[in-house]
Amino acid sequence: MLKTLRTPKTARAGSEEASARIFRALAHPVRIRLLRLLLEGDCCVSEAEARLKISQPNVSQHLKILKTAGLIAGRRRGAKICYEVTDPRIERILRDFSPKENLDEERP
Repeated sequence: MLKTLRTPKTARAGSEEASARIFRALAHPVRIRLLRLLLEGDCCVSEAEARLKISQPNVSQHLKILKTAGLIAGRRRGAKICYEVTDPRIERILRDFSPKENLDEERP
């Protein structure tokens, strides 16, 4: 008889909490648009404000949520802070959860 390995409840709870934090961060259309923008390359708040046509405080608030979830990081570039996606799973998650009509290629 094969024994199944079990993950301790505390480890699972931590992992589940981390997953929930990521999904909460992804649960807003503006944050998804921000992540898509950042996947094109790093971006500063003023650039994101102009491209997404939303206010600077709104951009900053959404960036803070994404950063707290560990999905992005900021780097100082002169007087500005530019953000980039740091979680390699984000591109795949956004691609896999895109509506079918937006996909350019067929999924396997």
